[in-house]
Amino acid sequence: MTILPFLRGRGFARPLASACADTEAPKPIPSELSVIRLPADHYLHRDAPTEWWWHIGTLKAGDRVFGFEINAASFQGRGFGFSQIMLTDVAAQKHYQRTTTFTPPAGYDPATWAEHDVNRDWRVRLGDPNSRLTAIKVTSPGSGYDPVATTVTVTGGGGSQAIAWPLVDPTTGAILSIQLTNPGRGYTSPPHIVINGKGSGAMAEAVHTYITMDAAWGDPTQNMAVVTKLTDDATDTEIVFDLTMSQNGAPFVVWGTGVTQILPPASGSHLQTGNYYYSLTNIAASGTISIDGEIFEVTGKTWMDHEYGFFGTAQNPVKWILQNAQLDNGWSLSNHYVLSAGNPPPKPGEPVPCEVTLQDPEGRMYVAPGVMTAERPWTSPASKVTYYLDYQLDIAGFDAVLNFKALVANQEFPLPTGSIYEGIASAEGSFQGRPATGTGWIEQAL
Repeated sequence: MTILPFLRGRGFARPLASACADTEAPKPIPSELSVIRLPADHYLHRDAPTEWWWHIGTLKAGDRVFGFEINAASFQGRGFGFSQIMLTDVAAQKHYQRTTTFTPPAGYDPATWAEHDVNRDWRVRLGDPNSRLTAIKVTSPGSGYDPVATTVTVTGGGGSQAIAWPLVDPTTGAILSIQLTNPGRGYTSPPHIVINGKGSGAMAEAVHTYITMDAAWGDPTQNMAVVTKLTDDATDTEIVFDLTMSQNGAPFVVWGTGVTQILPPASGSHLQTGNYYYSLTNIAASGTISIDGEIFEVTGKTWMDHEYGFFGTAQNPVKWILQNAQLDNGWSLSNHYVLSAGNPPPKPGEPVPCEVTLQDPEGRMYVAPGVMTAERPWTSPASKVTYYLDYQLDIAGFDAVLNFKALVANQEFPLPTGSIYEGIASAEGSFQGRPATGTGWIEQAL
């Protein structure tokens, strides 16, 4: 999914002129330097303050092209888990998305939401496929509600024990959101949501969404069953993914080592002070996508990130720009630019230094300096954040110039704070002096 701050000594902070001039072909990073051990590290790390499994990429049903993201994440250090699920239908130029928060102890358990025991089958769970209440969506905020006295009641649907609380604007009395602190159980149909208080006009509805990931122990990178339901935040369109995924070849070890030390080691355990990161970039995926009951048989080569450990704080969140590419020549690469005081958001047409991790067709890992140039700004009508839809990436050490172009403009997860752009893109240009094409991805947390 995401990228780390404070990447010292890896070319990230090198002057732009130096990055442009560095044309010497990088050497592979010795595999023995990797700290990633599979299958063990594919499982949950219970002491990690953050952890997620993030599936993204391009799927095709004949000539129909879809971009997708299925992200199951735990931020137990901040007291919540969340899912982000999206589908981009390129031909229809439509984008469906939802972010759902899960709170302990009833919404999710940080110690058991995924399997940690390597002697058991691997699994990840957020939400319940069998109960039709996962979240509550405010459809009309109303006005005049008391921030203290307003309550929410969940009735009907065949279930019980659900508990929810409203967040009320203290100035207008509008219902800003409703947090489902206990999803209850047994809701075979969507329950009715009642907002109780002195205000008027507020309405809300139950939402059903979930993520399940499963694979047999031994090698859980094979035959991963990823089943997910997305109820689109804007239109209530229901989308179901039923995918089987198997990695071919070695894992993509980010930075060649799979770890970067962020905080002083003496300040906590290795999971509390370092960030661990690997990807599976050669996944053969197949299965179905259902859009409001219309089923598409899909296949593709997709990408999974597994990242765990320290990842910023609520007071100092990480901000970044990323492009991933799976090239037809067998190379995969991930480029990143981390925002900081010395690395402000890029301006259109302004080249900035960045760092690229690459993997060759034989599975060897490389890290090289690059130069990234952002183009085609687009401002989200929902969040008002300005993103870029085109990026050019120059990697002198590989005689490479790649152009990433978003295939649909609006591919944002809009949030009250922390909106993020996640989108399917094309990747075209040259690599090692030869024409290169492939599938791409653009991620922006600005």
